[in-house]
Amino acid sequence: MRRNILIAILLLPICVILTLLLPKSAPPQQITVTTVATDLRNPRGVAVFPDGRLLVAEAGDGAGDQDTGGHIRIFSDVNNDGDFDDADERTMVMCCVGGYNTLTHYGTGQDEVGGLGDVSLLADGRVFYTQDDPLGGYVPDGSSRGIAILGLTPAPEWRRYEIAVRSVTNNALVYDPDADVLYIAESGWNRISAVTLDGVVTPMIEFPSLAHGQQAVPSGLARDPRTGELLVALFSGQIRDYFGTVIAYMPEDARIVRLNPQTGEWHDEIVGLTTAVDVAIDDAGNIYVVELATGWAAAVMPRAFPLFDRDAPPDAGGYPRFSGRVTMYPVDGSSPRLLAQGLDAPTNITYRDGALYVSAGQGTPGRPIMGPTGRTRITGTLYRITGFRP
Repeated sequence: MRRNILIAILLLPICVILTLLLPKSAPPQQITVTTVATDLRNPRGVAVFPDGRLLVAEAGDGAGDQDTGGHIRIFSDVNNDGDFDDADERTMVMCCVGGYNTLTHYGTGQDEVGGLGDVSLLADGRVFYTQDDPLGGYVPDGSSRGIAILGLTPAPEWRRYEIAVRSVTNNALVYDPDADVLYIAESGWNRISAVTLDGVVTPMIEFPSLAHGQQAVPSGLARDPRTGELLVALFSGQIRDYFGTVIAYMPEDARIVRLNPQTGEWHDEIVGLTTAVDVAIDDAGNIYVVELATGWAAAVMPRAFPLFDRDAPPDAGGYPRFSGRVTMYPVDGSSPRLLAQGLDAPTNITYRDGALYVSAGQGTPGRPIMGPTGRTRITGTLYRITGFRP
């Protein structure tokens, strides 16, 4: 017994030294998904000010000719409670932008609201944004309805001005500080184009159809700060006459591609995705992808569905609800990391200073749908994801 005790005493310093020298395993990640804003009207693009305030675009209700509810607001956490839900924490920057619903306007079979889309905030305070509104005409403040790339002069003026009018939906844009141009995803043409700040548009690449013949539909853009290359989310469009019907998408046909804006060359970066709707990248090169929905598509809606009847039967609207997710693809090639799942139709993602901001709740606000625990309603929501380590 005494001999065993003596050996243990002699070995103790060696064990301590080895403990200090051996590499320590990293503590488990504590990924946190926080709801930071609710009751939004189709939140889309988000930009983050250096002081933590948010610039948020909302597309509105999609109520056709009468809809001028799209707006851009600044969210400020006045009481430091971690969210932006108090009455004095949302300041209007620009209002009265028109919008529409693709179900009633185009008969797509999906409850999707178009209007204000992506936003980009420059260091000097300028803002660029996309506007998708095929209805035309003017809204109450005298601004024109239409499809365009627009800008806002810096605060406090916030004067809007037109950069380039387009004829097809533009779902995303990103600013290139080196070339002083905007790159835009012209989804209706399956095309990426460059736009100078004085409105000259140069087409760069048109993507071919995907595996099952559906349109590629570029829906999200990010610029790799290390190389200047573009990451493009190819959503994958409708498949018609699939077993005699129409479905919104084919699972695992969506992808992220990497595009060289100087040469126009591109290649697949991430494949096997479902409804890849937006993409972000951090300074180290880690990629973040948001999928609007996963699994098989839900049944299409009849064109005459009463979208604004709050007593209408719950309907998914062409996309399975509460099946969206956010995934991180590490730059070192290690396994993808699921950061959030069960989100209701997320559409946009923004990375800034170790946090992700995700807009969710695509569709007619307040319309009945089925949720994980029963009947609920479409609610525009903004999430912040933290605690992941690049």
